[in-house]
Amino acid sequence: MSSKLRFSSKRFLLTLMLCACSVILLQNYDLSPNASFTFNLICVASGLAICFVLFIPAIIIKSRTNLDFLTVAAVKTPRLKIPIAVFYSVYFIFTAEFFLLPYTDMFRKKYYYDVTPCLIAALLLITCVYAAIKGVNVITRFGIFLFAFAMLTNILMFGGSLGQMDFSLNTFELTGGFPDYIRNTLYFVTPAFIAVLFACLSGKTKNFRIRQTVFALIFTGVKYALVLFFIWFALGAYAQRQEYQTFLLSRAAHFSSFGGIESFYLALATMSVFMIISLMLCAVTKSVKRESDLKTVIIFVVILFAAHACGTYLNSVKEILTNTTVFVIFTAIAAAVIPSAYIFAGRKSNARKALHNITMS
Repeated sequence: MSSKLRFSSKRFLLTLMLCACSVILLQNYDLSPNASFTFNLICVASGLAICFVLFIPAIIIKSRTNLDFLTVAAVKTPRLKIPIAVFYSVYFIFTAEFFLLPYTDMFRKKYYYDVTPCLIAALLLITCVYAAIKGVNVITRFGIFLFAFAMLTNILMFGGSLGQMDFSLNTFELTGGFPDYIRNTLYFVTPAFIAVLFACLSGKTKNFRIRQTVFALIFTGVKYALVLFFIWFALGAYAQRQEYQTFLLSRAAHFSSFGGIESFYLALATMSVFMIISLMLCAVTKSVKRESDLKTVIIFVVILFAAHACGTYLNSVKEILTNTTVFVIFTAIAAAVIPSAYIFAGRKSNARKALHNITMS
Protein backbone atom coordinates (compact mmCIF):
# COMPACT_ATOMS: atom_id res chain seq x y z
CA MET A 1 0.00 0.00 0.00
CA SER A 2 1.40 3.37 -0.91
CA SER A 3 2.47 5.49 2.01
CA LYS A 4 1.50 8.57 -0.04
CA LEU A 5 -2.20 7.81 0.19
CA ARG A 6 -4.14 10.13 2.45
CA PHE A 7 -6.30 8.60 5.15
CA SER A 8 -9.16 9.78 7.33
CA SER A 9 -8.37 12.25 10.08
CA LYS A 10 -11.23 10.75 12.10
CA ARG A 11 -9.58 7.34 11.95
CA PHE A 12 -6.24 8.81 12.98
CA LEU A 13 -7.71 10.58 16.02
CA LEU A 14 -9.64 7.43 16.93
CA THR A 15 -6.31 5.59 16.97
CA LEU A 16 -4.72 8.31 19.09
CA MET A 17 -7.64 8.13 21.52
CA LEU A 18 -7.04 4.40 21.93
CA CYS A 19 -3.35 5.07 22.53
CA ALA A 20 -4.30 7.52 25.28
CA CYS A 21 -6.24 4.73 27.03
CA SER A 22 -2.90 3.18 28.01
CA VAL A 23 -2.58 5.91 30.63
CA ILE A 24 -5.48 4.58 32.70
CA LEU A 25 -4.86 0.92 31.83
CA LEU A 26 -1.33 1.07 33.28
CA GLN A 27 -2.07 3.39 36.21
CA ASN A 28 -0.06 2.16 39.18
CA TYR A 29 0.13 4.22 42.38
CA ASP A 30 0.26 7.34 40.18
CA LEU A 31 -2.73 9.04 41.82
CA SER A 32 -2.80 10.47 45.30
CA PRO A 33 -4.46 8.14 47.86
CA ASN A 34 -5.87 11.21 49.61
CA ALA A 35 -8.03 12.27 46.65
CA SER A 36 -11.69 11.29 46.42
CA PHE A 37 -13.51 10.18 43.28
CA THR A 38 -15.11 13.60 42.73
CA PHE A 39 -11.76 15.27 43.27
CA ASN A 40 -10.20 12.95 40.67
CA LEU A 41 -12.91 13.87 38.16
CA ILE A 42 -11.88 17.51 38.50
CA CYS A 43 -8.28 16.47 37.92
CA VAL A 44 -9.27 14.47 34.83
CA ALA A 45 -11.10 17.50 33.39
CA SER A 46 -8.19 19.82 34.22
CA GLY A 47 -5.58 17.48 32.77
CA LEU A 48 -7.43 16.88 29.50
CA ALA A 49 -8.14 20.62 29.17
CA ILE A 50 -4.39 21.19 29.28
CA CYS A 51 -4.00 18.41 26.70
CA PHE A 52 -6.29 20.34 24.36
CA VAL A 53 -4.22 23.49 24.87
CA LEU A 54 -1.13 21.51 23.88
CA PHE A 55 -2.99 20.39 20.75
CA ILE A 56 -3.57 23.98 19.59
CA PRO A 57 -0.21 24.61 17.81
CA ALA A 58 -0.57 21.38 15.81
CA ILE A 59 -4.20 22.26 15.00
CA ILE A 60 -3.16 25.70 13.74
CA ILE A 61 -0.40 24.26 11.56
CA LYS A 62 -2.67 21.56 10.16
CA SER A 63 -5.54 24.00 9.50
CA ARG A 64 -3.35 26.60 7.79
CA THR A 65 -1.06 24.38 5.75
CA ASN A 66 -2.68 20.92 5.68
CA LEU A 67 0.79 19.66 6.57
CA ASP A 68 2.40 18.23 9.69
CA PHE A 69 4.89 20.14 11.83
CA LEU A 70 7.95 18.12 10.74
CA THR A 71 7.27 18.94 7.09
CA VAL A 72 6.75 22.62 7.83
CA ALA A 73 9.94 22.75 9.91
CA ALA A 74 11.96 21.10 7.14
CA VAL A 75 10.75 23.68 4.61
CA LYS A 76 11.10 26.77 6.80
CA THR A 77 14.36 25.96 8.58
CA PRO A 78 16.37 23.37 6.62
CA ARG A 79 19.49 24.25 8.61
CA LEU A 80 17.79 23.12 11.82
CA LYS A 81 16.72 19.74 10.49
CA ILE A 82 19.39 17.87 12.46
CA PRO A 83 18.64 19.48 15.89
CA ILE A 84 14.90 19.03 15.29
CA ALA A 85 15.40 15.40 14.28
CA VAL A 86 17.58 14.68 17.33
CA PHE A 87 15.15 16.31 19.76
CA TYR A 88 12.07 14.53 18.46
CA SER A 89 13.89 11.22 18.13
CA VAL A 90 14.88 11.41 21.79
CA TYR A 91 11.33 12.42 22.72
CA PHE A 92 9.73 9.51 20.88
CA ILE A 93 12.17 7.03 22.40
CA PHE A 94 11.48 8.46 25.86
CA THR A 95 7.71 8.24 25.31
CA ALA A 96 7.89 4.66 24.07
CA GLU A 97 9.80 3.69 27.23
CA PHE A 98 7.35 5.62 29.42
CA PHE A 99 4.70 3.06 28.44
CA LEU A 100 6.83 0.01 27.63
CA LEU A 101 8.46 -0.23 31.07
CA PRO A 102 5.16 -0.24 33.05
CA TYR A 103 3.61 -2.62 30.53
CA THR A 104 6.36 -5.25 30.81
CA ASP A 105 6.38 -4.83 34.59
CA MET A 106 2.61 -5.41 34.73
CA PHE A 107 2.80 -8.36 32.35
CA ARG A 108 5.49 -10.09 34.40
CA LYS A 109 3.92 -9.47 37.81
CA LYS A 110 0.36 -10.34 36.87
CA TYR A 111 0.81 -13.16 34.35
CA TYR A 112 4.27 -14.69 33.88
CA TYR A 113 6.40 -13.88 36.88
CA ASP A 114 9.28 -16.13 35.80
CA VAL A 115 9.68 -14.41 32.41
CA THR A 116 12.16 -11.56 32.17
CA PRO A 117 10.66 -8.19 31.12
CA CYS A 118 13.32 -7.92 28.39
CA LEU A 119 11.90 -10.98 26.63
CA ILE A 120 8.41 -9.49 26.73
CA ALA A 121 9.76 -6.21 25.36
CA ALA A 122 11.70 -7.96 22.60
CA LEU A 123 8.63 -9.86 21.36
CA LEU A 124 6.49 -6.72 21.36
CA LEU A 125 9.14 -4.63 19.61
CA ILE A 126 9.56 -7.24 16.87
CA THR A 127 5.86 -6.96 16.00
CA CYS A 128 6.15 -3.16 16.03
CA VAL A 129 8.86 -3.31 13.34
CA TYR A 130 6.40 -4.73 10.82
CA ALA A 131 3.73 -2.16 11.69
CA ALA A 132 6.18 0.76 11.46
CA ILE A 133 7.30 -0.36 8.00
CA LYS A 134 3.70 -0.57 6.80
CA GLY A 135 3.07 3.00 7.97
CA VAL A 136 0.51 5.09 9.81
CA ASN A 137 -2.33 4.34 7.38
CA VAL A 138 -2.21 0.61 8.09
CA ILE A 139 -1.83 1.18 11.84
CA THR A 140 -4.95 3.35 11.91
CA ARG A 141 -6.87 0.63 10.09
CA PHE A 142 -5.90 -1.74 12.86
CA GLY A 143 -7.21 0.96 15.21
CA ILE A 144 -10.74 0.31 13.98
CA PHE A 145 -10.49 -3.31 15.11
CA LEU A 146 -8.97 -2.22 18.41
CA PHE A 147 -11.83 0.21 18.99
CA ALA A 148 -14.37 -2.60 18.63
CA PHE A 149 -12.32 -4.80 20.95
CA ALA A 150 -11.97 -1.95 23.47
CA MET A 151 -15.74 -1.47 23.52
CA LEU A 152 -16.24 -5.19 24.19
CA THR A 153 -13.64 -5.16 26.97
CA ASN A 154 -15.21 -2.11 28.59
CA ILE A 155 -18.69 -3.65 28.46
CA LEU A 156 -17.42 -6.82 30.11
CA MET A 157 -15.31 -5.00 32.70
CA PHE A 158 -17.92 -2.46 33.72
CA GLY A 159 -20.93 -4.74 33.31
CA GLY A 160 -19.26 -7.47 35.32
CA SER A 161 -18.57 -4.99 38.12
CA LEU A 162 -22.14 -3.76 38.51
CA GLY A 163 -23.04 -6.54 40.93
CA GLN A 164 -20.19 -5.51 43.23
CA MET A 165 -21.15 -1.85 43.47
CA ASP A 166 -21.30 -0.70 47.08
CA PHE A 167 -21.71 3.03 47.68
CA SER A 168 -20.99 2.55 51.36
CA LEU A 169 -17.35 1.83 50.47
CA ASN A 170 -16.75 5.44 49.48
CA THR A 171 -18.61 8.69 49.03
CA PHE A 172 -18.91 11.46 46.46
CA GLU A 173 -17.56 14.10 48.81
CA LEU A 174 -14.80 16.39 47.60
CA THR A 175 -11.61 15.41 49.40
CA GLY A 176 -8.07 16.41 48.48
CA GLY A 177 -5.59 19.24 48.82
CA PHE A 178 -3.59 21.38 46.44
CA PRO A 179 -0.60 18.97 46.31
CA ASP A 180 -3.03 16.16 45.44
CA TYR A 181 -4.55 18.31 42.70
CA ILE A 182 -1.15 19.05 41.17
CA ARG A 183 -0.06 15.42 41.31
CA ASN A 184 -3.25 13.98 39.81
CA THR A 185 -3.74 16.70 37.20
CA LEU A 186 -0.15 16.27 36.08
CA TYR A 187 -0.80 12.57 35.61
CA PHE A 188 -3.87 13.27 33.48
CA VAL A 189 -1.82 15.59 31.27
CA THR A 190 0.30 12.63 30.14
CA PRO A 191 -2.16 11.76 27.31
CA ALA A 192 -0.84 14.93 25.63
CA PHE A 193 1.75 12.73 23.94
CA ILE A 194 -0.93 12.12 21.32
CA ALA A 195 -0.75 15.86 20.51
CA VAL A 196 2.91 15.35 19.53
CA LEU A 197 1.99 12.34 17.40
CA PHE A 198 -0.73 14.39 15.74
CA ALA A 199 1.67 17.28 15.12
CA CYS A 200 4.23 15.00 13.47
CA LEU A 201 2.05 12.50 11.59
CA SER A 202 -1.09 14.39 10.55
CA GLY A 203 0.29 15.57 7.22
CA LYS A 204 -1.21 12.62 5.34
CA THR A 205 -4.67 12.93 6.91
CA LYS A 206 -7.65 14.46 5.15
CA ASN A 207 -10.87 16.22 6.17
CA PHE A 208 -9.55 17.38 9.53
CA ARG A 209 -11.92 19.28 11.83
CA ILE A 210 -11.13 20.76 15.23
CA ARG A 211 -14.17 19.06 16.76
CA GLN A 212 -12.55 15.69 16.08
CA THR A 213 -9.82 16.53 18.59
CA VAL A 214 -12.39 17.73 21.12
CA PHE A 215 -14.46 14.56 20.82
CA ALA A 216 -11.35 12.36 21.10
CA LEU A 217 -10.39 14.04 24.39
CA ILE A 218 -13.97 13.94 25.71
CA PHE A 219 -14.27 10.20 25.03
CA THR A 220 -10.87 9.70 26.66
CA GLY A 221 -12.13 11.55 29.72
CA VAL A 222 -15.28 9.42 29.84
CA LYS A 223 -13.14 6.27 29.75
CA TYR A 224 -10.96 7.52 32.60
CA ALA A 225 -13.99 8.56 34.64
CA LEU A 226 -15.71 5.18 34.25
CA VAL A 227 -12.59 3.26 35.25
CA LEU A 228 -12.11 5.47 38.32
CA PHE A 229 -15.81 5.17 39.21
CA PHE A 230 -15.83 1.37 39.22
CA ILE A 231 -12.50 1.13 41.01
CA TRP A 232 -13.75 3.55 43.64
CA PHE A 233 -17.18 2.04 44.24
CA ALA A 234 -16.70 -1.62 43.29
CA LEU A 235 -13.28 -2.27 44.80
CA GLY A 236 -13.10 0.44 47.46
CA ALA A 237 -10.08 0.95 49.68
CA TYR A 238 -8.74 -2.49 48.78
CA ALA A 239 -7.77 -1.20 45.34
CA GLN A 240 -5.64 1.56 46.85
CA ARG A 241 -3.29 -1.07 48.29
CA GLN A 242 -2.89 -3.01 45.05
CA GLU A 243 -0.74 -2.54 41.96
CA TYR A 244 -2.31 -1.83 38.57
CA GLN A 245 -5.84 -1.12 39.70
CA THR A 246 -7.46 -1.44 36.28
CA PHE A 247 -6.10 -4.96 36.04
CA LEU A 248 -7.60 -5.65 39.46
CA LEU A 249 -10.94 -4.34 38.22
CA SER A 250 -10.83 -6.67 35.22
CA ARG A 251 -10.02 -9.65 37.43
CA ALA A 252 -12.85 -8.83 39.86
CA ALA A 253 -15.46 -8.47 37.08
CA HIS A 254 -17.67 -11.53 36.68
CA PHE A 255 -20.96 -12.74 35.17
CA SER A 256 -22.56 -15.52 37.18
CA SER A 257 -20.10 -18.44 37.10
CA PHE A 258 -17.90 -16.69 34.55
CA GLY A 259 -15.35 -14.67 36.52
CA GLY A 260 -12.42 -12.50 35.56
CA ILE A 261 -11.78 -10.91 32.19
CA GLU A 262 -8.10 -10.15 32.81
CA SER A 263 -7.21 -11.80 29.49
CA PHE A 264 -9.27 -9.14 27.71
CA TYR A 265 -7.56 -6.44 29.76
CA LEU A 266 -4.13 -7.83 28.88
CA ALA A 267 -4.98 -8.00 25.18
CA LEU A 268 -6.28 -4.42 25.20
CA ALA A 269 -3.25 -3.11 27.08
CA THR A 270 -0.91 -5.01 24.74
CA MET A 271 -2.53 -3.68 21.58
CA SER A 272 -2.67 -0.15 22.96
CA VAL A 273 1.05 -0.13 23.82
CA PHE A 274 1.77 -1.83 20.49
CA MET A 275 0.09 1.04 18.64
CA ILE A 276 1.91 3.67 20.70
CA ILE A 277 5.33 2.20 19.94
CA SER A 278 4.48 1.59 16.28
CA LEU A 279 3.35 5.19 15.80
CA MET A 280 6.41 6.42 17.70
CA LEU A 281 8.63 4.46 15.28
CA CYS A 282 6.75 5.98 12.34
CA ALA A 283 7.28 9.45 13.81
CA VAL A 284 10.95 8.96 14.64
CA THR A 285 11.75 7.65 11.16
CA LYS A 286 9.84 10.57 9.68
CA SER A 287 11.87 13.02 11.78
CA VAL A 288 15.09 11.65 10.23
CA LYS A 289 13.56 11.45 6.72
CA ARG A 290 13.65 7.64 6.62
CA GLU A 291 9.99 6.68 6.62
CA SER A 292 9.21 2.95 6.32
CA ASP A 293 12.92 2.18 6.00
CA LEU A 294 13.63 -1.23 7.52
CA LYS A 295 17.22 -0.51 8.56
CA THR A 296 16.28 2.76 10.28
CA VAL A 297 13.36 1.13 12.09
CA ILE A 298 15.60 -1.70 13.31
CA ILE A 299 18.22 0.78 14.56
CA PHE A 300 15.65 2.61 16.67
CA VAL A 301 14.14 -0.65 17.91
CA VAL A 302 17.59 -1.72 19.11
CA ILE A 303 17.92 1.64 20.90
CA LEU A 304 14.50 1.12 22.47
CA PHE A 305 15.44 -2.36 23.63
CA ALA A 306 18.74 -1.14 25.11
CA ALA A 307 16.95 1.67 26.95
CA HIS A 308 14.37 -0.80 28.24
CA ALA A 309 17.10 -3.15 29.49
CA CYS A 310 18.76 -0.25 31.33
CA GLY A 311 15.43 0.77 32.84
CA THR A 312 14.69 -2.80 33.89
CA TYR A 313 17.95 -3.43 35.72
CA LEU A 314 18.89 0.11 36.80
CA ASN A 315 16.26 1.63 39.05
CA SER A 316 17.69 5.14 38.68
CA VAL A 317 17.21 4.95 34.91
CA LYS A 318 13.67 3.60 35.31
CA GLU A 319 12.75 6.45 37.65
CA ILE A 320 13.79 8.97 34.99
CA LEU A 321 12.10 7.18 32.08
CA THR A 322 8.81 6.83 33.98
CA ASN A 323 8.84 10.19 35.78
CA THR A 324 5.53 11.94 35.14
CA THR A 325 6.84 15.47 35.66
CA VAL A 326 9.77 15.01 33.29
CA PHE A 327 7.46 13.42 30.71
CA VAL A 328 4.90 16.25 30.85
CA ILE A 329 7.60 18.94 30.54
CA PHE A 330 9.18 17.10 27.62
CA THR A 331 5.76 16.71 25.99
CA ALA A 332 4.88 20.39 26.44
CA ILE A 333 8.10 21.40 24.67
CA ALA A 334 7.52 18.93 21.82
CA ALA A 335 3.79 19.64 21.40
CA ALA A 336 3.56 23.37 22.04
CA VAL A 337 6.80 25.30 22.55
CA ILE A 338 8.70 24.33 19.38
CA PRO A 339 5.67 24.30 17.00
CA SER A 340 4.51 27.65 18.45
CA ALA A 341 7.89 29.15 17.60
CA TYR A 342 7.29 28.25 13.96
CA ILE A 343 3.78 29.69 14.05
CA PHE A 344 5.09 32.95 15.54
CA ALA A 345 7.94 33.06 13.02
CA GLY A 346 5.46 32.52 10.22
CA ARG A 347 3.30 35.40 11.40
CA LYS A 348 6.34 37.64 11.74
CA SER A 349 7.48 36.69 8.24
CA ASN A 350 4.02 37.44 6.82
CA ALA A 351 3.97 40.80 8.58
CA ARG A 352 7.34 41.71 7.06
CA LYS A 353 6.12 40.72 3.60
CA ALA A 354 2.97 42.84 4.04
CA LEU A 355 5.04 45.80 5.23
CA HIS A 356 7.40 45.39 2.29
CA ASN A 357 4.49 45.31 -0.16
CA ILE A 358 2.98 48.46 1.35
CA THR A 359 6.33 50.26 1.15
CA MET A 360 6.83 49.25 -2.48
CA SER A 361 3.36 50.47 -3.40
